[in-house]
Amino acid sequence: MASTYTGPWINWSRGRILGATITLDQQDGGLLTAFLALFVSTAGAATWKITCYGLHQMRAGPGPSDGLHHQQQAILCNSATPVGASWQLTQLTWYWKDRVAKPYTRTLPLIALAVINLTLFAVASVFSSKVTQGAGHETLIRSGNCGFLLYGEDVKVEMIVPDTLAATSYSRACYGAAREPLLCNQYAQRRLGWTTNPNATCPFAPELCMYGDAPTGYEMDTGLLNSQEDLGINAPDSDRVQYRKVTTCSPIHTRGYYEEYNETDVSRQQYGDKFRRLMYGPTGSRNYTYSYNTHGAIVDNQGYSLFTLFSHAAAGRSAWTPIPELNRTDSDVSLFILAPNSISYEAPVKDPFFSANLPFDLGEGETLYLADHYLDVMACTEQHQYCNPVTSECTPLTAFHRLGHYLPGLRLNFPQRYTYQRLELISLQNAIYQSVLSRGAKALHASDTLVGTLNKGLPDNQWHIEVSEWFSVSMAKLQQLVVQYATGPDEMPDGAILLPPSNQWQQNMCENQIIRSQEGTLSFSILGVAIILVVGSILIFTSLVIDTVVGFLRRRLRRKSYKSLQWTLDEKLQLQRMAFEGAGHGHWKGGADVVPVTTKWGEQLGGGLEQMDPKHPRVGMRDLAYWVAQETGAVDPDPESEGLTGKKGMRVSAQDVIND
Repeated sequence: MASTYTGPWINWSRGRILGATITLDQQDGGLLTAFLALFVSTAGAATWKITCYGLHQMRAGPGPSDGLHHQQQAILCNSATPVGASWQLTQLTWYWKDRVAKPYTRTLPLIALAVINLTLFAVASVFSSKVTQGAGHETLIRSGNCGFLLYGEDVKVEMIVPDTLAATSYSRACYGAAREPLLCNQYAQRRLGWTTNPNATCPFAPELCMYGDAPTGYEMDTGLLNSQEDLGINAPDSDRVQYRKVTTCSPIHTRGYYEEYNETDVSRQQYGDKFRRLMYGPTGSRNYTYSYNTHGAIVDNQGYSLFTLFSHAAAGRSAWTPIPELNRTDSDVSLFILAPNSISYEAPVKDPFFSANLPFDLGEGETLYLADHYLDVMACTEQHQYCNPVTSECTPLTAFHRLGHYLPGLRLNFPQRYTYQRLELISLQNAIYQSVLSRGAKALHASDTLVGTLNKGLPDNQWHIEVSEWFSVSMAKLQQLVVQYATGPDEMPDGAILLPPSNQWQQNMCENQIIRSQEGTLSFSILGVAIILVVGSILIFTSLVIDTVVGFLRRRLRRKSYKSLQWTLDEKLQLQRMAFEGAGHGHWKGGADVVPVTTKWGEQLGGGLEQMDPKHPRVGMRDLAYWVAQETGAVDPDPESEGLTGKKGMRVSAQDVIND
């Protein structure tokens, strides 16, 4: 059973660093996505803290300033988030609008910075999930049934049929004009591209070609497909190979290449019927290629019939041996034989493979058109080429069984050699004739427009449409079989053998087949995650120590220490300490520390809320008389409290307040 691999891996199409990927299941991936979003938000708050510190220190001066300035400094020092800061700064602008100069121009820039910080990190938090896109929509698939599937002629059709049907469905969904994206997210590439040349030279003898030596062949060329980029065989640049397939087709004459005979054996059901035998080379023990009963075209009311044969060049033995006019030593040859049977058309058909121009008068001004021939034939050549992208050396375009002669010249390393072997065996199973072999007339697009045996009509290039469809099925099957090597077959019929990997390079291929991400998994770029974590951690750490480090350096260098002192005094705990101390509450130490504390254990502070003026509350109203008496000298100051104004702490004295 194949399953998506979860864990770290390298997508070599992006390189060792950018391609470093971790794939997680849906639950773990969701947790990581949520964590990254939260982490980015925390880093945003840290960045705001660093920004506030920089602004505060730039604005800090040794001289006096108005109340708006001091409150702005207090907000910068104590706001944990840009949201809270922007709201408090907005309130400042309103309350100070009639009491200081230029409250708006002094405050709006600070609000703008807070909003910018908030916006940037809100967006960053959302887009932190995009590290999954940085990894692409790709993952690895693995199975315990990895290996080459080998089978004999006795189970060949049983193996080909389901593969061809699956490839046909994928081809129509993903290679046709009306594509269905939801069905195409399976392979490394949604479709393999190719170029067409409708004016190619007919690859057979001119006397056999429908239009002689005129350039009317139809060529389909994949160009060089990369084993990694196009087929998803995940490997570094040095371990890849390139594969190219070229198929060239042309309608061919039947005139001069058939013979007719009448069945004279009275014991046979076809007694008296006329047969037409095509003579394009013997098949098996028969000295002809294909035999067709012309009686069926008249009375059997049949639709299209499509028959195909294939010959490997230089194979030594094939089920069909082409005549010299069809034989090619540098390419494999497919033969497609179409019988229109009882098909009729509402309009003449000029296409050479479906040619139908014989009028049949139905009366009352209605005319149908019948096929010009009992049989129409088309032949195709297939050539293969492999290249070593490291050395840029390539085999020539040639037949399948001739590739081995050129393999040593490619100078492939071991991983490349086993990739070549894998693709070679696959190409043996996806020849264009196999797109038709198990489907017959169902492989024809022309069958899709039939109503019974009546066809509305066909374009003049219908045969181009047909061979393009067959070629696209072979390309879809190539994608399918490449992945099937890693996943194993869905079913293992009797007589088939699964050849498992026999060395480390084949095992590496089993573990490195890329597919499109399946539902239930998420892939993350390790580099993207690392950048978020490293940069975010630096910002968070910097926000925690920046005031301490800068204060230490200033004390050591004896430069502008007052700026660090102002930051300390503007922190909320020091502001609270100064409020209590100024009202005569408590005995304090640590006036220049992060956290000031009382010197007496469990000392009680505050209270008296019921005696405070609700319109203008102040700390320590119940001690006001004592404070006035102390300042006028009526009572001696507490010696420890006086000490707090010295080296033990920082205290604004009542006398200083009176003098101010």
